[in-house]
Amino acid sequence: MRAVSLIPAIVALFLSTAASAQVWEEYVNRENFFQVNMPGEPTMTEVPYRTVKGTNLTARVFTASADPSSITAGTYRVTVVDYSSAQGELGDAIEQARQAMLAKGMVKYDDINNLDFHRSRRITVENANVRILGEILISATNRLYIVEGETPLTVPPAAQFQASLQILNNDGVRIRERTEIAAPANEVRPVGERANNEEATRVAAAISGTWRNPSGGTCQAAFFKSGERVKTQRMEEAIAGTVVNAGMTIPGHLVIVGPREGQFINPMNDRAVFLFDAHTADRLNFVAIGAPALGWPEVTLERCSG
Repeated sequence: MRAVSLIPAIVALFLSTAASAQVWEEYVNRENFFQVNMPGEPTMTEVPYRTVKGTNLTARVFTASADPSSITAGTYRVTVVDYSSAQGELGDAIEQARQAMLAKGMVKYDDINNLDFHRSRRITVENANVRILGEILISATNRLYIVEGETPLTVPPAAQFQASLQILNNDGVRIRERTEIAAPANEVRPVGERANNEEATRVAAAISGTWRNPSGGTCQAAFFKSGERVKTQRMEEAIAGTVVNAGMTIPGHLVIVGPREGQFINPMNDRAVFLFDAHTADRLNFVAIGAPALGWPEVTLERCSG
């Protein structure tokens, strides 16, 4: 999978279970044209935002914190800056936000990506105490969105928060059209059908087949077995599969392209249960991050021959 897959794609699930004392909810803000998953109602503050060219704008910062004893412990933030009065500076907007985020720690990932067909900058930085997963993009309404999930290093990264951002139109409807405002003309971007198809084909090949736990597992009693190509509730490209462990059989859909790439989704409630990451051609890292498999140990699976 992509170099980003293990770090930003390990999921901090937003569950209303014993693993999390808070109920994660879809927060919708029509005034600022976005929707995102949050651990409760966020607080909103307005702070000055000065562009690189010296224009004074206002940033609206929406912040919510999760229970520090839960698997989703951390601070989750969406910053919205309206550039309508400074559209000529949109070319600098993402880079300015990027530099501010990179200054917060050691860079683990930093590249152009695709979130709901919006050209975005996806970033992971770490310091001695926390990991920050960031997503920066510009919408068709000339707004800059900066998403930051800041979590302790001891819990899974906030990938589902990072991937949950949706940009809305004037009617409150999710925008899923190619949006590349202020993108350099010669930039190669993973936005569009061709890029998605290429990524889906590559990842499907990497995770297809039968996989066993090398610590006592067998190919006859496989830990994970892939199936046919399917689509999730969100119409993401995925592969059907089955995980069998600890006397439990868990069917699901393994997303093979997009922000949730590598997540094994419960097709009934659209929540992630596991994360898979292909390290090599015959090794598949496996992490349980959602009900009903919470508490299962991380394991590296081995591909069965044939």
